[in-house]
Amino acid sequence: MRSLLLRLAATLPVALGLGQIAGATTLDYAFLPPAVEQQDLCGGPRNAKPDDLSTGQRQDRLTDKERIRFLNNDIRRYQTENPSRHFRFVTALIDRLSSLDENFDSNDARLAKIGLYLDAGRFAALQEAGLVDQLVAQRDDLNYAQQMRVAQFLLSGIGTAQNIDLAHEIIREAGFAGNADALLFLARKSLDQTPVEGWDAPVDLTVTMAFGGLLGQMDGAVCRRAMRIAEEYLSGGLVSRNEDIALAWFRFAADLGHPEAAWRVVEHYLTAAPQDRDPHELQRYLEWAVDRGITLTDAALAQLKPGTVMNANELRALLGPNVPDRPLGTHPPMSRLVQLSVNIDSLEASEGGPYLSYLREISQLDGAPGAVFTDLAKEIFVRRGRWAGEAEAMPFLVEAARRDDPEGMRILAERLIRQRRDPVMLNRAADLLMDAGTRLGDAQALADLDKLFRCQAPDAPRLQEADHWARAYKASGHQSVQIGASDLVALDRTRDPWTLAELQTQALQRRPGALSAFLLRVQDDPIATLRAKRAWADRADNSDKTMEEFAKLVFETNRSPAERRAAVEFFRRVYVNNGVTTALDLAIALVEDAGRNPDVADEILRLLQQAGNRGEGAAIRLLARLTGSEAETYRSFADIIEARGDFLAKMFALPHVPPEKQDSYFDRAVALMACTTKDVAELGEARAILDQRDKAFHWRKVGLSLEGGHVLAKLRLSDRQMADYRAPEPPATEVLVKRAREAGGAAEQIQLFRLTANPELASYDPDAAARHFAEIVAIADVKTLNWALDHLTTADPQFREALQTHLDLVALAQRSAEAGIPAGMELYAGILMQRNDLRSSLEWLRRAAEAGRVSAMADLGLALAMAKGTDRDLNSAATWLDKAARGGHGRAAHLLKLLDLEE
Repeated sequence: MRSLLLRLAATLPVALGLGQIAGATTLDYAFLPPAVEQQDLCGGPRNAKPDDLSTGQRQDRLTDKERIRFLNNDIRRYQTENPSRHFRFVTALIDRLSSLDENFDSNDARLAKIGLYLDAGRFAALQEAGLVDQLVAQRDDLNYAQQMRVAQFLLSGIGTAQNIDLAHEIIREAGFAGNADALLFLARKSLDQTPVEGWDAPVDLTVTMAFGGLLGQMDGAVCRRAMRIAEEYLSGGLVSRNEDIALAWFRFAADLGHPEAAWRVVEHYLTAAPQDRDPHELQRYLEWAVDRGITLTDAALAQLKPGTVMNANELRALLGPNVPDRPLGTHPPMSRLVQLSVNIDSLEASEGGPYLSYLREISQLDGAPGAVFTDLAKEIFVRRGRWAGEAEAMPFLVEAARRDDPEGMRILAERLIRQRRDPVMLNRAADLLMDAGTRLGDAQALADLDKLFRCQAPDAPRLQEADHWARAYKASGHQSVQIGASDLVALDRTRDPWTLAELQTQALQRRPGALSAFLLRVQDDPIATLRAKRAWADRADNSDKTMEEFAKLVFETNRSPAERRAAVEFFRRVYVNNGVTTALDLAIALVEDAGRNPDVADEILRLLQQAGNRGEGAAIRLLARLTGSEAETYRSFADIIEARGDFLAKMFALPHVPPEKQDSYFDRAVALMACTTKDVAELGEARAILDQRDKAFHWRKVGLSLEGGHVLAKLRLSDRQMADYRAPEPPATEVLVKRAREAGGAAEQIQLFRLTANPELASYDPDAAARHFAEIVAIADVKTLNWALDHLTTADPQFREALQTHLDLVALAQRSAEAGIPAGMELYAGILMQRNDLRSSLEWLRRAAEAGRVSAMADLGLALAMAKGTDRDLNSAATWLDKAARGGHGRAAHLLKLLDLEE
């Protein structure tokens, strides 16, 4: 066996073993890509995508390739959303995918259906269906990827009788054949010291073969496989996290023509510390990415936002100078951790698109849920216009409501409210919302009922009904946490723990406003670890709305000119990622930041034109103010406002439309209003401008019915602050300590540690924090111990001094270092340094650095430069300091300059 493995390994790219640490949970191992010339092995033809900017629309022709992409997206979407409710429909989607995609055979379809059974919790039904047993019986006919899935079912006993020996036999044979997934499994088992019987290859050799198997042949799919290797080095699941090696693999795939990989290289330079940014490399890979069609990612294509092929220089101009002056510190800001892509929308909205054809097709499938018909209506509104497409979309909304889709019912109700002067239509809208809210449990429908009776009904405010539904909505717990940027920054977990708990809960639910707010909290938390920041950044990556809201918060809370420039830079990146949805907010930020600059002024006008072409009234209104010609601006947007205009667009147009259109525009605006003080004031002012006094007075009365009214709003006090007035004080720290000790759990102790260890909180108590820390360590598992030690290396001196009386730090450091915990290695190295055992200290510091500990890299680089415990080695010092700087260590870059080690 060994000779076979060695022959296989000899054909693979360069792999450098860095030495496995006893007890380590990851392998310190470098698997490097081969050198390649830049070529188009993985990329498409140059400028292959249609130019929506000049054509104005995409063609409606739906190809099988697009069908397959849409089907894959919808299978994931509906299976994630409600696998039990959509079981029949997802099954139909899987069957349709199997009939279209030659790479998705009947066994893949069985595996997909098994996943559906599992997600729906139908374990007994899965066993009865016999799908897993069918795959086991014909396992010799399966490909290795399918065999690995079957082996997992045998290991767990899901859908079939548990058979660990057979599972290991399947995996072992797949490993002998060079299957990458099998080899990764075998390596993981060996690293966990529970090796599979019959597999005796060393871990590093197994990983080498696994990555070599992933890389495979130099064909058109090699880039996708190379990017998976890169992701392995970013995730740090099997091999230790190493951003440099990940970048090397992204660059390898980019050089072979993969546009997404090229963008990941660009993203590296965009987010790197200023001293690490290479504008020439950025420009080179940016041009490579743009020329190969990075203008639309697969995720963007799934939403079918119209794209345009942009010149690389234009895209680079959108990204801004990308040279913030603010030091990044040891823990980089969240804006450096999120992964953004490219999705530049065309200047004008596209009316056509294959997604409409696809939706019409799947609406005919067995069990198609109401959400499909809601999507059809929404896509028509986007393509044709929210008003121009109304007649075409209404039948789909009616069908969505008939099939019990709450969102479709709410949108249909909104359309009926436009005809609010007809009691039949108004009552039908109310019935739809009541049905969605009470029978289907849709909380937003309850809020819409409050809005209907408080603001939108012709005889509003109808307070008895409005207050009833307002109470029901509050009781649902769905109401978003309302907190401004300045209050968010100052939010104290000891004085207002409930608000913070609600915010975190909603952030975990991925609600954009709460998630963006919590990102800002984590960014500014002095005791939040880099790992925690990365976890929250990963949670936000796939939400355009979250990124937009976070960019606005970052911009609002900047404290210096350098922070303002960094905030504008990030805003530009979010716009490049999101497209037109962020155009208005970026334009507002640019007006505030650099409106005097002629080039920026022209950019602002283009952004506002782009947003205005989608019917965004705020953009049209701002454009009119900047150009100084309201009437001329209205004339240029009149047709767009008629077909697409939102609430503010209708408000802007009212003084300019003929009298016979005014009531229609008012009713459309009322149907879209948010029932806030601002919207009510807009409607009242519009009536006053038209000298319609009775109707203006009506909106004054509606405004007084809003919660808090106008008077309290003028006091600049929020509902949250009003509710806190003379409210009972939160429990004292002593009470929380008592409760936590009675509970006896690690989670409670960790929370108490956070409360008492943060110098910025009123509950800061170094001695109490030391006690809690000692109690945590006493019951900690490896993961929790790594977290605890992570804090020790950056803890304030008062806490470290107090900890000496509660914990034997030397014994803890030595135990954790010998267990292979990187934070423990670094801590133990520091203790040995204090004891003047420089050589042993340097060895542990090197191990911590090789395990990916960024701060240890910086200290090791300094030690090598200053000859502490070793001979001076300036080349190695520069290498480690450079790695630390790339990992986000702010002091490392300064040390490079100070020691004159830069090239």
